[in-house]
Amino acid sequence: MPIGKALATLLIWGMNISLFAQPNLLPSSSLRVHVFDVGQGDSILLTSPSGKHVLVDGGPGLSIAPQLAKALPFFDRTIALLIITHPNIDHLTAIPDILQHYDVRAALLPRTNSYLPLYQEILGILIQRGIPILYPHPDTDINLGDGVTIDILWPPESPKNEWSNNLNNTSVVVRAIFGDQSILLTGDIEEKAEMAILASGADIHTTILKVAHHGSKTSTSTGFLLAGSPQAAVISVGRNNMYKHPHPSIISRLLHFGITVTTTAENGTIVEEFYGFTRP
Repeated sequence: MPIGKALATLLIWGMNISLFAQPNLLPSSSLRVHVFDVGQGDSILLTSPSGKHVLVDGGPGLSIAPQLAKALPFFDRTIALLIITHPNIDHLTAIPDILQHYDVRAALLPRTNSYLPLYQEILGILIQRGIPILYPHPDTDINLGDGVTIDILWPPESPKNEWSNNLNNTSVVVRAIFGDQSILLTGDIEEKAEMAILASGADIHTTILKVAHHGSKTSTSTGFLLAGSPQAAVISVGRNNMYKHPHPSIISRLLHFGITVTTTAENGTIVEEFYGFTRP
């Protein structure tokens, strides 16, 4: 890790040490990932070995509520970090309800302006409750303190105006790393942002790829797949959705590179375990 990035990591961890200093409620040897079955949208829960929870997005409806309650111990109502990838309804709807019923310690928000009423409501709740708001910086990691690192890859600190013309390309992109395993969470970025991430020199090599934009043909370019070299891909997508996601060309591309594909439409909520090492 470059020295600059290491310093940024220490600074962000120092600033938020009280946010992530939770009791070890769930001693474990793994990073557990739930890709919730929320229909045509995204909501993903990361649970670190010591029981710290990172929630990425809130789906298109309120179906996440019972799933989140089931995934967390009944006595645990704390979310260490809430990540909102971008202000689109299919990623936001349950967030106000989550903020009402859970103790959210910090929120990582995209570098974009949106006058979407729901997003403005969420911002208002965060400010009213004094929840620290963080913004992505590709030179900064968030260290959860138990072997899990949230590596922030996108967007840049000072995004060009051209990105704001397409909210999908402003999506926060992170790689959750545990040992030599990781999951790459791509929001709804499209090929233009994928190419910009590659041009930045970011390391996107990953064990599992959360396919961007529900498997739309506008994302998951060949170059991005080659650089990421995932073993498996998961797609959060609604059954019989009007957009006909995932696009057949994307499924074919993934399979062509020997990447196994699992979708929430076919399998329901997807649970993955990372043990910090690649099994032979």
